[in-house]
Amino acid sequence: MGKRIAIGLVVILLIIFSVLILFRANEDTWICDNGQWVKHGNPKSPMPTKKCVDKAPTVTQKSENISLDSPKANAKVSIPFVVKGSARVFENQLNYRILDSKGNKVLEGSVYADAKDAGQFGPYEITVSGLTLKEKITLEVFDYSAKDGSEIDKVVIPLTLQ
Repeated sequence: MGKRIAIGLVVILLIIFSVLILFRANEDTWICDNGQWVKHGNPKSPMPTKKCVDKAPTVTQKSENISLDSPKANAKVSIPFVVKGSARVFENQLNYRILDSKGNKVLEGSVYADAKDAGQFGPYEITVSGLTLKEKITLEVFDYSAKDGSEIDKVVIPLTLQ
C-alpha cells in the first residue's frame, strides 16, 4: 500500500512539473541585448515600447585597497590592451576577470603588485590579449579574502572592445 502511494505522488509531481514546463515554454519574454530587444518564446505579443537599455555594471574605479588607473571606465580599447593600477593586498597577489556583454567569463587570471613592503601599495600591470570579441565587456580586478575566500576590494569598469 505504501509503495502505491509513493508511486502516485511521483506521478502527480511529474504531471505538475510537465505542466509548469509547458507554461514556461509558451511564456513571452523580451530581453534587452546590446541596446536591442530580442524576443524569446511566443511570437504573438508586440515588442515593448519602452527604450531598451542594457543593465550597466556598477562602476568602481577604486576600492580601499585596489585602484585601477587605466583604462578608464567606458574607454574603447583594442586587443591587446594594458591594465595598470596599484594594490595593497595579501601577499601582493590580486585577481582579474573579463566578462562579455552577457556576463559570461571570457578571461581570468592573477597578477602580483610590486609593493616594497607588507601593507604598502605597489603597482601592477596586466596585458590583456587573446580575445576576439568586438563588444562591450566588463573588467573586474579584486582580491580573495584570506578569511573566507569571498571577493573583496572589487574594482569594476565597463569597456568596449573595438
